[in-house]
Amino acid sequence: MALPLVWLADVLRAAGLTVVETDGWRDRSATSGPQPAPVGVLEHHTATPASYENPAPSVQLCIDGRPDLAGPLCHAVIGFDGVVHMIAAGRANHAGKAKASGPNPEGDGNTLYVGFEWDYQGVDQGPSPEQYRAALKATTAALNHLGRPMDAARGHKETSVTGKIDPGHVDMDQFRAELGNKDGEDVMTPEQDAILRRLEHELLGPRGPKGEIQGWQTEVGPRTIVAMLVDLVNEVVAKQQAPAVPAQGAGPDAEAIKAAFQALPPDQAAPLLAELVRIQQGRQPTPEQYAQRPQA
Repeated sequence: MALPLVWLADVLRAAGLTVVETDGWRDRSATSGPQPAPVGVLEHHTATPASYENPAPSVQLCIDGRPDLAGPLCHAVIGFDGVVHMIAAGRANHAGKAKASGPNPEGDGNTLYVGFEWDYQGVDQGPSPEQYRAALKATTAALNHLGRPMDAARGHKETSVTGKIDPGHVDMDQFRAELGNKDGEDVMTPEQDAILRRLEHELLGPRGPKGEIQGWQTEVGPRTIVAMLVDLVNEVVAKQQAPAVPAQGAGPDAEAIKAAFQALPPDQAAPLLAELVRIQQGRQPTPEQYAQRPQA
C-alpha cells in the first residue's frame, strides 16, 4: 500500500522546484506511531552549517536518524541552494508532541504535519535567499494540495512543548504573509529586508514623527542623499550644456554637497546610487531647466 505522502515530490516539482528523490523515499517510514494525516506544514532547521559548496549536508542524517532518535527525521530537506531532497513518504520523527498553533490542533506533530528541514545552522547562520524562496514554494504547494489555509504553516518553535527555536532567523508571521506571493520569486529574506531598511534610513534620512521623509540636514537645507546627488549631477550637466553662461553662484554649491557625504562610509550606499539617481532624475528639474534659471 502506498504511503500517505507519495504525492509530495510531484507536487513540489509542479511548483517549479528542483527535486531530488533519494533512493527508497517512497517506501520510507518511521515506526513510532500512526501514518501522517497532515493538516499543516512544519518548518525546521537542521542545525548543521551549510554552504553553496555543500548545500545539503544533512540528507543522510535525516534518512538514518540520530542515536537518540530513529529516522527518517523529516519528509524533505531543503538545501542551501534551494534544491529539495525527498526523505520519506510515511511517518517522520520531526515534530514530537505539538501544542495547538494557528488553525492546527494539538497532538502528535508527526501525524499532524508535513515536515520540511531547511539545511542550515540556525544560530549563527540564517537561510540563504534560494532556500527561503524554495521553502515558500514548497510550503505553498503542499498546503494547496492539502486544501489548507496558508496560516496552517507553522514553525517548530511555535508548536514545540520543549522550547525548540527552529527555524532560526525566520519570522514566521512574515513567512506566512509571503506564502503564495508570486511563488516567492520577489521575496526578501529577513536579513535582506533589514539591510534595505538600513540603506533607506541612510539615503532618506531620519523619518519625521508621522513617518514622512525629512532628509539629512545640510548646508543647503534638508536634503535626501539621492536629491543631493541629482542636484550635483544636474549642475554639472547644465554647465556642460551651457558653457557660455558663467556660473555666478547659481545652484547648490558642489563642495557643500560633497561635504554632506563625508560622514558616510563610501561602501554603504554606493551600490544603489546609480539606479537611485536615474529614478530620482524623473522627479527633479532637468538639466535644461537648471541652465535656464535666472542668474544672480
